[in-house]
Amino acid sequence: MTAHAAPQTLCVHWPRLGPYHLARLAALHARLAAQDRTLVALETAGTDLYAWRAETAPTPYRRVTLFPGTAFEDVPPPAMHRAVTAALGEIAPDAVAVTSYSTPDARAALAWCRRRRRAAVMMFDSRAEDGARAGWREALKRQIVRQFDAAIVAGTPQAAYAQALGIPAAATFAPLDVVDNAFFARQGPPRPDLPGLGDARPFFLASNRLVARKNVRALVAAYGRYRQAAGARPWRLVLLGDGPGRQALEAAVREAALPDVTFAGFQQIDALPAYYAAAGAFVHPATADQWGLVVNEAMAAGLPVLVSTGAGCAPDLVRDGANGFTFAPADEAHLTALLGHVAAMPDPERARMGEASRELIA
Repeated sequence: MTAHAAPQTLCVHWPRLGPYHLARLAALHARLAAQDRTLVALETAGTDLYAWRAETAPTPYRRVTLFPGTAFEDVPPPAMHRAVTAALGEIAPDAVAVTSYSTPDARAALAWCRRRRRAAVMMFDSRAEDGARAGWREALKRQIVRQFDAAIVAGTPQAAYAQALGIPAAATFAPLDVVDNAFFARQGPPRPDLPGLGDARPFFLASNRLVARKNVRALVAAYGRYRQAAGARPWRLVLLGDGPGRQALEAAVREAALPDVTFAGFQQIDALPAYYAAAGAFVHPATADQWGLVVNEAMAAGLPVLVSTGAGCAPDLVRDGANGFTFAPADEAHLTALLGHVAAMPDPERARMGEASRELIA
């Protein structure tokens, strides 16, 4: 561009903008505005299967919602394609960053970029080990992914997979999956009104959608074994989140007569810092999780973290013995031992682990 050209415009697209996306976009807008560049945020739908409230506060950048009154899962693919194509034609960005390549709206954005010869950036947090990989399907993915000019990936395993699909190493950048660290680090007043926070005893915290791959059942089983060996003052367990597996988990806790397990349910983002501030350590037991953004949150809040190797963030965010520990998701005995180890640590040692988490996530 010449010195007299119009400012460059970047469009960032997600299926639906939640609080995490808006935090990233606010920081990106500030960076681009300092360079005399323009940000436009494009979202396909106003809601989705997650229960995050609609964020309607004004933004300093332009925000376009294509189907504001509809859940993403209810929008027909042809309608997505037409709407994304028309919106990008009106916005006329110089570059478009899209979430992966797997949804109709993302593929529509990529097709628009290729027709208009605009830069296409893939935002990507998949790993090769996330599931079984059929050769023909991987070949088809490579045909799509090679059309992107660059990728912003979550971390090391995701970078390796993006490059295997055809993104050059020189065009691969990280990290993608970040949170507003200052927000989760804040120490507000205690919230005894929230489920699980009216008891001053220390607790392990987990935060997940309650579905099978999050492996919360294994955490509950390991917690039960931990309590049997913990002595007179065991820690509690607080489980944030909701989902189709909740009833079965609650039944398992009742059948085991397991005390001190609180199902705190889904909480909006404003309540989360209070949980992190009160917790003693954070546990993420997933068998398969592309990243695990809740680990970022816990680390920003200064907690030691116990993270399954099934979580894509583990290689980048956990330093064993420094800010926490990793464990195999099927190894309940190891998780049981880690729960006991962290709870038995002297407070200064656990605080040093938490400070290491803050330093790493910064």
